[in-house]
Amino acid sequence: MKYFYRAIAIWGFITVLGGISPAISIQSSPILIVQNPAEDLFNSGLAKSEAGDIPGAIADYTEAIRLNPNYAKAYNKRGIIQGRNLQDYPAAKADFDRAIAINPNYGDAYYNRARVRELLKDKPGAIADYQKAAELYQKDGNTKDYQDAIKHLQILLPKT
Repeated sequence: MKYFYRAIAIWGFITVLGGISPAISIQSSPILIVQNPAEDLFNSGLAKSEAGDIPGAIADYTEAIRLNPNYAKAYNKRGIIQGRNLQDYPAAKADFDRAIAINPNYGDAYYNRARVRELLKDKPGAIADYQKAAELYQKDGNTKDYQDAIKHLQILLPKT
């Protein structure tokens, strides 16, 4: 009997500490999924951009950047919309500048900034950015984008 009371006391102690209780049935617990709100907004911005909701895409990219000020991809995508859709080339360039400052090895940001620099009549800047983009694309083994950057360079470089 002494052992019976000791077992009951131990069982109660375990129950108090959050252990197994015979009165509670075992059920599966919901799995906690940690989400990344900045990435969720980035993906929402992509979807809105593809659907033609330019103001919505800009708002999502801007909020993603607010949540993660070092989100180079969000700056790059917002810059693309600023340039391509809104023809706000200075704002687009500023976004590409920031993406490059965050990630100096971001070939797409150099390429996109080169395109904007062409539109801003900054030929030397465009050439430098296409060269850097081509270098990074080649380093990454991205042949298609490397060839595209080289094609743009050939158009801009003086003929000899």
